[in-house]
Amino acid sequence: MTENIQVGAWIDGPQPGKTDEALAQWAQAITACGITRPCIVTNVGIKPLNRSRWAVSHLRRAIAALRLAGADEVGVMIWPVAQAQAVDDTIEDMGRLYGWRDLDKPARQLVPDFISIDAEGNSNASGWGPAGATLAGDLAEGLAEAQAGHDGCYLSCTAVPFRKGPRLQDAALLARSEVRVGEPQAYSQYQADKAWTHSPFFRPGVIQTNTWQTWSPMLEQGHLDALVFGMAIYAQDHPTGVTGVDALWLAAQTSIDLGVRRFCYWSWKHIRGSTKERLQRQDFLRELAKIKCPEPGPEPEPGPDAEHTFADALDRLMWGDEYASMWRAGTTLRKLDTEADDWKLAKATDCG
Repeated sequence: MTENIQVGAWIDGPQPGKTDEALAQWAQAITACGITRPCIVTNVGIKPLNRSRWAVSHLRRAIAALRLAGADEVGVMIWPVAQAQAVDDTIEDMGRLYGWRDLDKPARQLVPDFISIDAEGNSNASGWGPAGATLAGDLAEGLAEAQAGHDGCYLSCTAVPFRKGPRLQDAALLARSEVRVGEPQAYSQYQADKAWTHSPFFRPGVIQTNTWQTWSPMLEQGHLDALVFGMAIYAQDHPTGVTGVDALWLAAQTSIDLGVRRFCYWSWKHIRGSTKERLQRQDFLRELAKIKCPEPGPEPEPGPDAEHTFADALDRLMWGDEYASMWRAGTTLRKLDTEADDWKLAKATDCG
């Protein structure tokens, strides 16, 4: 952990050129905005999204360029698909990046510090659908094996922070010992053509507070080493309250007051450029990166639920008393078909 608030961003958009000069210019543009934890989106938006679209040598040189430009940490983001073969393909892509079968391992500065697992999507065929609940172990173990030849690497998991906590397939990843960092997408935003963003839940300060309440038990009970709040840099024309950069500051300051010290903004395509709005966003990120981390306060007194584990909390949040968590005794996940989208969780009382 650095002395200052750590500012990250998911780096999407077109790949940089392959010359040393082009890579240096691309990397310097990113870190000049105060971004010291860049995370490269490996699929560059091309389907199937679970495959990396970077040549291994190009991606390694891009990682090295970001380090030379001043990044503290460099990561890569993957979009897993909840099918066994797709999981294997994603692991293989990351294994090649880390050189897991190379006789001469790539230098540490050429490989990412972390892999961010983007657990999104409702369909098993195109995202981290319900089948992810049983594939989480394969994915986490395989990615950890890919990283095993290099010290100081870790896995993180980013997911949508629903009001009652993570989905079952997301929780199954977050519960894995290989996953050390949680990255909830606490995006305050307003988009006129997306009705779900019209809810007051998505106003700045609101979603961040709810996200801390549902995700911080994983941190407090040692299931995770850190939380990195995913934030939206775009879509800040809220219908009520503050807007624009003021909305960005309210969301960030609320998070800091709650205990957040690391951020990751979606995304580079909404930051780069020289329009007035883009320059304001860049100034905001630079100023955010200058903020010193507040001194930790006293440890809170144990509450009435102190004897309960994170798994217990997830049971209560997601399913109530009649359901049990995926990784605990007394549960059944009925797999209707290994490739099906219509998996369902059976009530514990139906399990005999």
